[in-house]
Amino acid sequence: MNARNFVHVLGIDLGGGKGKKTALATLRVDGAQATVVDIAPRNGAMPFYDAALVETIRQYGDETLLCIDAPLTLPPCLRCAVPICPGQDACVDPSVVEMRALSAEGDRTRGRDSRRGKPPITPYTQRATEVHLAHRIGIAAREGLGQGTGPLAARAAHLVRALADRFRLNENLIEAYPKATLSMLGLATPFKKHLRERETRAGILEALSGELRFGPGVWRELCIQSDHLFEAVICAFTGFLWARDGWLLPPAAEPRDDEARLRDGWIWTPPARAEQEKTAAEG
Repeated sequence: MNARNFVHVLGIDLGGGKGKKTALATLRVDGAQATVVDIAPRNGAMPFYDAALVETIRQYGDETLLCIDAPLTLPPCLRCAVPICPGQDACVDPSVVEMRALSAEGDRTRGRDSRRGKPPITPYTQRATEVHLAHRIGIAAREGLGQGTGPLAARAAHLVRALADRFRLNENLIEAYPKATLSMLGLATPFKKHLRERETRAGILEALSGELRFGPGVWRELCIQSDHLFEAVICAFTGFLWARDGWLLPPAAEPRDDEARLRDGWIWTPPARAEQEKTAAEG
């Protein structure tokens, strides 16, 4: 694994374009650790509508990594140029072939759903990365164009195009999913819409304190109070680990070029613990 070098990592918990829920966290890379140097918007500040969000991101230099908690690519069916769909079982699109293979790996778990004819995959709402999370890791990821995700995916697509002169997918722009990151780090505890959510967020930040610190003037308590700021911080922390530890794609379910898989879109998560321990031992 080869480390990637950045000075700042921006984490964005993306909300609807006309809403007030978008949050941004800025991490400064300090060697093997990261320091939260800014979280926004603060109380009383203007929401991050599109123009303000793009302008804020552009204020950072070239050595900046951008991490977004939203789908950054479309499902394969929405990218397909075949005029008449042959059906997913006959589809030869490499992404759909990989999705079928991933689904087959976990086919034994389908049970009743399979008998009732429920499709194992829906390539018009899912991408291979979400099927990978579900069947290989056991994390129910939000679908690329699932219920409630469509507006975020549309806004994310606009954001990617608006910043295309500066940020390139899987080079200095990655897709993250805080829930999956925390799960892979052994911190899979409900941290929002839960009776003790603030205590949970505080506990998670404490567990990460060896690698994630808060700089002067950045109140850790604000991240505990706001699930959006908290997710922005975890999103940025994901990018920090991705860069520091040089994460690689896991093996494909079907022989396939990694560059093609990355173009389809990938939700980056920490490697499984066994893989981390193996890498540490080899290092």
